Amino acid sequence: MTSSNDSSIHSAALTEENQADLLDIGLFLLDDPDSANTVVSPVGVAAAAGVIAEGSSDEPIIDLKSLQPAWTMWRRWAGPPTRHPKKNPVIATKAQLFVDPEFSIKPAYHEAIAGWDVSIEIEAITQENLDEWARINTANLIQQSGIKVTPEMKLVLQNAITFAAKWQEDFRRGGVLDDDFTRADGTVTRVEMMGSVRHAPYTVSDGWRGVRLDYTDGELAAFVLIPDDDMEQVPLTTLRQAVTQLCRPNETMGRVAVELPRFTATSEKKLFELFDCIGLETNTQLKAMTDPPVMLTQAMQQAIIVVDERGTVVSAVTSGGMETGVSFYTEKPIEIIANRPFYFIVGDVETGTPLFLSHIGDPKMA
Repeated sequence: MTSSNDSSIHSAALTEENQADLLDIGLFLLDDPDSANTVVSPVGVAAAAGVIAEGSSDEPIIDLKSLQPAWTMWRRWAGPPTRHPKKNPVIATKAQLFVDPEFSIKPAYHEAIAGWDVSIEIEAITQENLDEWARINTANLIQQSGIKVTPEMKLVLQNAITFAAKWQEDFRRGGVLDDDFTRADGTVTRVEMMGSVRHAPYTVSDGWRGVRLDYTDGELAAFVLIPDDDMEQVPLTTLRQAVTQLCRPNETMGRVAVELPRFTATSEKKLFELFDCIGLETNTQLKAMTDPPVMLTQAMQQAIIVVDERGTVVSAVTSGGMETGVSFYTEKPIEIIANRPFYFIVGDVETGTPLFLSHIGDPKMA
């Protein structure tokens, strides 16, 4: 575990362009008209893409190496993965490259991926091994690998991120009540809505209403952002600006009445379309990785998020398979009521780096 100073250095190394790239990756994956609720980890995807790109001769559109701090900046919260929010927040990260014993990694490639903290395991690649790795590194939140092992599979990359934290101020005092939630299509459903009145950073501008809900250490938070208009009409370029307004030292503090539904959501996302979009060719041989070269044939991210009165638990496994071939106040509180589709982002309070990004369009379905 590194010190908090190390974390600050990594965080500061992410530029505005890096933050925009991470958000773009997340929003690209959230764009799914067939799913009301979606959760993804832009950080996990960027880390996987970065490791794979080191084996390619093509130059991606995004400078993936510059996104390495997004993978390493969470070390101060390192700990074993857990499915139960603890007193102190935990962010467990793990990356491993499974290599068939008949293959060998080129020394230059081994050196190139060192910055991504990837361990290399030389062993027979079996479905059982990959599934067990996913279970162990997500505290059983994700039961199986997204990779389906074939006889031709010679390398598999898997990374896992698991976040668990209690609210700094939980929702148990305010209680949980059934309330209306308006879906994107205008229909209304009843959901279990958590409520509280608190002093918190908020924003009500540029088409968004949002609040920052801190976790116990005050350094990590959930950013809840609700568009004023139909989700499809809001320019998502303003989402990053809304997050920034909730980060230190830009935040505006106030007495806020928060209503947020309990929800659980799961997602499975194939990554080839995203990889192609960022210029990471998926139909070419990765000649800088091994000899003989391999080709990326499977790429997937699986994720789950659970939000309730106590806190948040969220986990993701990103995989790539390679084959040969209340207080008393007089003023009225600012209302931030998530009773229509909203974004729920987990990140740090200084930069708002999106460790996890989710869109909740129907908590009842979650």
